Amino acid sequence: MNPKKAPHPWPAPDWTPVRPFPFSEARKAFAGLTSQEGLLVLRYFRRPDGVLVAATQFGPLAEGTPGLVHGGAILTALDEALGAAAWVAGIPSVTVRLETAFRVGVPLDAKLLLETRVLSTRGRLALVEGDLLGPDGTIYAQAKGRFMRLDETTQRRLYGRAV
Repeated sequence: MNPKKAPHPWPAPDWTPVRPFPFSEARKAFAGLTSQEGLLVLRYFRRPDGVLVAATQFGPLAEGTPGLVHGGAILTALDEALGAAAWVAGIPSVTVRLETAFRVGVPLDAKLLLETRVLSTRGRLALVEGDLLGPDGTIYAQAKGRFMRLDETTQRRLYGRAV
């Protein structure tokens, strides 16, 4: 996971909005709620370089330590964004392993960026990583995960249809 400076403001004018999950049955998670619902907002975009990013903000229901986001909420956002990167890359999948490093406490209501990368695929597994970045380039958290491709039968069983 390479430290990078995050572009700001988000989204940039040349970013294209993306719906990573092709149908609502694949999108039933508690991430992506509106800020009024108070947990987490994720808005996905593809940058001109092809990287999938998510502009994100944690609301008051994500609070752990006073004034800071709970680690479980951060982990959820990273899992959701890494999974989205796999789906956008044509790999409908579920998480089978996720490793996370929390670097700096995340302040509530901060405008942040999740940047993702599909590193490799082998058989049914995809290796994906991502960083949670602040506007000044601060790396708040990083994750690396393995995602298992779902065959069409499993997709139909879980979501009622296949991609």
